[in-house]
Amino acid sequence: MTSFLIILHIVAAVLFIGPLMVATSAFPAQIQEAKSGTATAKGAASVLYRITKAYGFLSALVPLLGLVVFLSDMETYGTQGKFHASILLAIIAWVILLVVILPRQRTALGVLGMLPESEASPEEDKIASWSQVKKQLSMYAGIFNLIWIVVMVLMFV
Repeated sequence: MTSFLIILHIVAAVLFIGPLMVATSAFPAQIQEAKSGTATAKGAASVLYRITKAYGFLSALVPLLGLVVFLSDMETYGTQGKFHASILLAIIAWVILLVVILPRQRTALGVLGMLPESEASPEEDKIASWSQVKKQLSMYAGIFNLIWIVVMVLMFV
């Protein structure tokens, strides 16, 4: 049973974390292009936001499956600090995604009028400096991605 759970955990990581890392990294450049009115960039930024949002929630399966594997064989995994650290880092990465990256992406799309009416809030969507937004989104995407790389390395060391 543990082997099956480990396989599910790895498959979920490949299917959900990989595309999420690409989407968060590609969004800042696309939103900058979209600001200049490029239709292709607007479409790309919108799709990247939807990927980040959907895969962000689906990616919760990765640490949850990891936790199930961890709890299913405490004798093996409970004594190794790398698994404790990995679970903590996964939670930190998910919080960064939900609390920092997604709201900033949503705000950027909202300012450009690229959100559906149900998500838009024009009175709240304000950006003082677009270059700052791009830098921050790039920085947080990099931190998010680095955390996942560290988790991956911890899993195989």
